[in-house]
Amino acid sequence: MAETPSQGSGPQQNSTPDALRFFRTAIETPSPSGYEESIQDLTRNYISSHAEQVRTDIHGNLIASAGNQTGPRLMYAGHSDQIGMLISYIDDKGFLYAQTIGGWDPQQLIGQAMTVWTDSGPLPAVISRKPIHLLSSKERAKVVDLEELWLDIGAKDKTEAESKVRIG
Repeated sequence: MAETPSQGSGPQQNSTPDALRFFRTAIETPSPSGYEESIQDLTRNYISSHAEQVRTDIHGNLIASAGNQTGPRLMYAGHSDQIGMLISYIDDKGFLYAQTIGGWDPQQLIGQAMTVWTDSGPLPAVISRKPIHLLSSKERAKVVDLEELWLDIGAKDKTEAESKVRIG
C-alpha cells in the first residue's frame, strides 16, 4: 500500500489538523506592518517541527529548510504583515478615529467589522460614517475620505471608550 502524507511517520503524520489550526491562528494573529513579531513567532514555532533548520535573515525573513541541498527546492513566499490602523483620536461620543498602516481604500471600509487589539484583549468594532440620510447631495457625490470614518465599539461616550482603548 502506498504511503500518503497522513499515514507516514515523522513530522507530517496527522499534519492536516495541525496545519488547519495553524492557518486559522495565523489569520487571527494581528501583524500590522512594523509589528510582525507575533506572526513570525507563531510561524517559527509551527514550521520548526517540519524543518531541519529555521532562521531569520538580516531583513527579517523567516527561512526554513529541509532535505539535501542538491535536490529540487520549493519556496513558499508571502507577506507576514497586514494592513492595519492606529487609533489616533477618541471623540466625545466614544467613536475612535484612526490612521492607516499600509494601503487602504476608504470606500471599502464602510460597514466592515474590525477588531481593536487592546491590552485586555480583542474588542469588536465596525467602521461607520455619517448616515446616508443625513448626507447632503454634495457629500453623497464625493468619494469618502478616511477622516470621515470612525470605529464604533459600542461605547456610550468618550470616558467609556477611553476605559477600553488607548490612543496609539
